[in-house]
Amino acid sequence: MKSFDSRVYSVNDYREWDSAGQLVLSPRFQRREVWTDTARSYLMDTIIRGKPIPKIFLRQRIDISTGRSVREVVDGQQRLRTILAFVGDGLMMRRSHNRDYGGLYFSQLPEDVRLALLNYELSTDLLVNVSDGEVLDIFSRLNSHAVVLNPQEKINASHFGEFRQLADALAHEFFEYWIFNRIMREAQVMRMQDVSLTADLLIAMCDGIQSKKQIPAYYAAFENDFPYDSDALASKFRATMAAMSSLYPEGLIETEFRRVHLYYSLFTTIFGLLFDLPREVPPARRFDEVKISELRFRLDHVDAVFVAEDPSQLPVRDRQFLNDSRRATTDAAVRRRRTQYLTELATTIGG
Repeated sequence: MKSFDSRVYSVNDYREWDSAGQLVLSPRFQRREVWTDTARSYLMDTIIRGKPIPKIFLRQRIDISTGRSVREVVDGQQRLRTILAFVGDGLMMRRSHNRDYGGLYFSQLPEDVRLALLNYELSTDLLVNVSDGEVLDIFSRLNSHAVVLNPQEKINASHFGEFRQLADALAHEFFEYWIFNRIMREAQVMRMQDVSLTADLLIAMCDGIQSKKQIPAYYAAFENDFPYDSDALASKFRATMAAMSSLYPEGLIETEFRRVHLYYSLFTTIFGLLFDLPREVPPARRFDEVKISELRFRLDHVDAVFVAEDPSQLPVRDRQFLNDSRRATTDAAVRRRRTQYLTELATTIGG
C-alpha cells in the first residue's frame, strides 16, 4: 500500500513552516554532512536561474502535545538550510556563480527576482505517519537501485567552483560536436565523460599536458581559487575547436582523431599552434603560417600510419607514435610525445 504522496511546495511554504516551528531540519536519522559556502552558492544560483533541484523527502506527523502537524526533513536538510538562510539574508551567492546577483543579499535583489524565488516549486515526497524503521527501509530500497558514480560524477557532486562551471558549460556547448564525430556516445555524455574530456583539455591549456589521473587534483586546487580568466579560456577553447573544424569541415568521424585519446592530442597540438601550450617548446610555425590544405595533408599522415601493412618498416618516429597511441594512452609522458609528434608533423619546414 502506498506510503507517500508526491507534492509540490513553494520556497515560501517552507519558510512559513520554519517560522511557525513546524519544520524539523535535524531529525535523528538525518545525515550530518555540512555543505561548503561554494556548494550553497551554487544551489542558490541554480534556483535563481529557475532550474530544477533534487526532490525533498518529508515525514509528516502530528505533535500530540500541540495538535499541530510537524514536518521532519528526511532528505534534503542541507538544501533547505541553504534556501532558508538565503531568504533570511544569511548568505549571498558568489559572483563567480552569478554575475548579476552575486554579492547581494536576498533583500537587495529586485522585487521580481525575490518573488520568483519565493514561488519556486520544490518537488516533495510526503511520508505520512511513517515510523523510523519504515523511513530507513524506504531509503535502503532507493539506494539499492542507485547507479554507482563514476570519477567525474563524484567530482561534480562535490565541487562547485569556477573551474567546474567552465568545464560543464563548454562540454554542454559542444554536445552535438562530440556526438556527431563519435568522440563520445550519448550514453557517455549522460555519464559526464564529455565534461571529463573538457576539463582535461582545460587543464592542458592552463598548466600544460598532464596525466588524466590528475583531473581530481586540479578540481580540488581550483575549487576556491581559479587563477585564470574563464572568459579568455572559453574564447581560446572555441577558437581551437573552430580551427579544427576548418581543418576537418566534414568532421573527424572517418579519421583516427575520433578516438578520444588522439582527439586530445589533436586539440593540444592545434591549441599550441594558436596560443602556445604551457611547458612545451613553441612550434616552428603558427597555425596561420601554414595553409589549411597543407596542414590537413600533413595530419592525414596519421591515418596512413595506422593502416601500414608492416608497422615495423615505418620510420622510428611513426612507430613510436603508433605505440604511444595504443599503450598507456593517458599518461603525461605519452601524451606529450604524441603532441610533439603531431606538432612536428604539422609544422616542420620541408617535412
